[in-house]
Amino acid sequence: MDTAYAPTIQEKEIENYEFFNGFGAFACEGKEYEILLEGNNRPPAPWINVVSNKNFGFQISESGAGFTWSVNSRENKLTPWSNDPVSDKASEAIYILDEITGEVVTPMSLGRSDRGTYRTRHGFGYSRFLHEEEFLDQELTVFTPLDESLKLWNLHLTNHSDKVKYLSLTYYVEWVLGTQRENTNPYILTSYDNEHEFLYAKNIYTLNFANTYSYLFSSEMIVGYTGDRQEFLGAKGNIREPRGAEVKLSCKTGICSDTCGAIQVSIVIPPQESKTVLFGLGQSSDMNEINKLRHKYKDITAAGNELDRVKGYWDRLLGTVQVKTKDRALDIMVNGWLLYQTVSCRINARAGFYQCGGAYGYRDQLQDTLSLLFTDSSILRGQILIACSRQFEEGDVQHWWHPPMGIGVRTRISDDLLWLPYCTAAYIKSTGDNTILKEEVHYIKGPVLNEDQHDVMFTPEVSELKGSVYEHCKKTIERTHFGEHGLPLMGGGDWNDGMNEVGINGKGESVWLAWFLYTVLGDFIPLCNIEGDTAYGQELEQKRETLLQNIEEHAWDGEWYLRAFYDDGSKLGSKENDECRIDSISQSWSVISKGAKTERAKTAMQSAWRYLVMEEEALSLLLAPPFNKTNKNPGYIKNYIPGIRENGGQYTHAAVWLAIATSMLQDCNMARTLFTILNPICITDTRKEALRYEKEPYVMTADISLSPPYTGRGGWSWYTGSAGWMYQGLLNWFLGIRKEGNELIIDPATPSNFGDYSIEYKYGNSLYEIKVESRSKGTMTIETIKVDDKVIQGNRVSLVDDGEKHLVIV
Repeated sequence: MDTAYAPTIQEKEIENYEFFNGFGAFACEGKEYEILLEGNNRPPAPWINVVSNKNFGFQISESGAGFTWSVNSRENKLTPWSNDPVSDKASEAIYILDEITGEVVTPMSLGRSDRGTYRTRHGFGYSRFLHEEEFLDQELTVFTPLDESLKLWNLHLTNHSDKVKYLSLTYYVEWVLGTQRENTNPYILTSYDNEHEFLYAKNIYTLNFANTYSYLFSSEMIVGYTGDRQEFLGAKGNIREPRGAEVKLSCKTGICSDTCGAIQVSIVIPPQESKTVLFGLGQSSDMNEINKLRHKYKDITAAGNELDRVKGYWDRLLGTVQVKTKDRALDIMVNGWLLYQTVSCRINARAGFYQCGGAYGYRDQLQDTLSLLFTDSSILRGQILIACSRQFEEGDVQHWWHPPMGIGVRTRISDDLLWLPYCTAAYIKSTGDNTILKEEVHYIKGPVLNEDQHDVMFTPEVSELKGSVYEHCKKTIERTHFGEHGLPLMGGGDWNDGMNEVGINGKGESVWLAWFLYTVLGDFIPLCNIEGDTAYGQELEQKRETLLQNIEEHAWDGEWYLRAFYDDGSKLGSKENDECRIDSISQSWSVISKGAKTERAKTAMQSAWRYLVMEEEALSLLLAPPFNKTNKNPGYIKNYIPGIRENGGQYTHAAVWLAIATSMLQDCNMARTLFTILNPICITDTRKEALRYEKEPYVMTADISLSPPYTGRGGWSWYTGSAGWMYQGLLNWFLGIRKEGNELIIDPATPSNFGDYSIEYKYGNSLYEIKVESRSKGTMTIETIKVDDKVIQGNRVSLVDDGEKHLVIV
């Protein structure tokens, strides 16, 4: 006889999982990703979260490892950054000692596999760790408040035993207070403030972050502390089982040969009752501010309020546009993770597990902020002004620079500066705010590159000269020079930095850059008219026509467009080449620029599909075949193993451009295929696929390998501009929702079998619900749209901020 089977709590929770692949799954309607750690079942690489506000943040993996920074994630690490995917060593931890039994448990696994099940949940702006051991239920939430330079560890403990639990809790961090622990360690001074109860540390030998204090505190009374790492870790020196978690700490601080920060508190929890304890790690240059925050978080409800504010911020930002289609993997990425990755990691943190940058890239963050035009266009506006402030008097720009010092590199890279007019035009077109053109921003000044110099690193001065945003943009266009085919000079590399030798002698030309410049000129001409600079606008119109003629005359290779001409005039990206015969971005931008003749554009895209898209392997390659034995030296791209990163692997940023171009051509089936193979959820659906891909299923990777046995393995995750472009591609071009001033343009490229879908867009206080219906009739043509039961011609809907709900039926 069958007995009724009652599912366990865990099984019930798994029922609500989406896309479980053996290691983890989406939960909470896609807003959290849960990773299950049981025994040796753990993800093939660290699966992290990046949590940050504008000035402070941390990254944390499923095991609890990670690091914390303030202001600049490379130059001012508070704790060590590790990118060792094997050990994934923690540098911060909480330990719970049962004073009766002597057992030590931890709410995060710290890489241990013998302590039962650990569950890690990464959410927008926080991570949670769930674990039960020794009848003690532990729930730890780690987050950074919206506008404080703090990391809070909110530990909720429940005693499930029938005895009172006497617990000693220790919070431990390893200090860096600079770039690298090996260099800073001898100069770190630790102290303890008895009156306000916090341990603090200071690097007494730092230039850029002098007079800052990094500090630890708790909501409970501190009963022990130490600044000595040897004392805490003990003779074995292991963070998984430190001696200091089992004994009372000596209250020793000062200058140690090996520093740390550790504080201890004691609590009592009666049977079946709960208690919450808060630990904090922060940095400030003001002792009064530390005292104030320290006092604020004595009250644990303050942490709950701050966490609610964090969740509210992300709900508002990510909730501005919400899509509902029959493709759940697409919905989860568009409704949260793509923009979260862009804002939290790319714009705020500028660091991930595989790269700890800290710097701004001139073109990088400009492109990232483009994806926020719908949700918060002020972020793009701010980035445009920042970019203007990194332009030299001569018109060229810093390729990258470190805030707050401004040290960075001056290079001969040719596309950086043109992203300024591109993004400024996009901002004005979308928002209608042309006041930005009048904003005045100072230039910077410093040594100009010598004839034989490719780049130079220095801290520039702020110039007395300043110009309007319009003048800054104009200078970038004037700075672009042309070669013998009438195409823009490639300089020290264009969008592909790795092709840094193609035109380094000042003669090589870039075909991709020609398409990009053609786009920029077309977008900039209306701005000339806004500024009353019509003669210059006409000059650009002429320049643009000539440029297009030169591209079509010199860059068409019969079935696709060339990639470039070397300094000696020979071709790159041609059927005449054995390696790099075809490059993706010359084809995609022939379409994105709207410059190529229709037949050529279609042929170029068909060639890209034939030679670069590998449907079975779910790869969309940058170029093929990879550089290997060619006697030409295109640059450092050739140093990568064939099939890795830019050298013939999938470079996701460019693969998204290809998908956008197919959408613009209304090649709907191909567009859907390309966006699907780019979606990390779709390529990690099973345990086998997750093991092959290796990286997180909830964020984009910069690249995917085509080099056996690693074909299909994701490269850098998190810190990549492909997230912002993927968002723009899916929303603006595939689902076809774009905004121009106070009009919404509806222009989908979804195939007929994609089915009906809806999009909710919050415009000020109004809510627009857009329903795209009757999708079974083959190709998509929009003749009429119904807005609140009124039929309108064409595909443009006027937006009104009237606090009402509006229904748009397509």
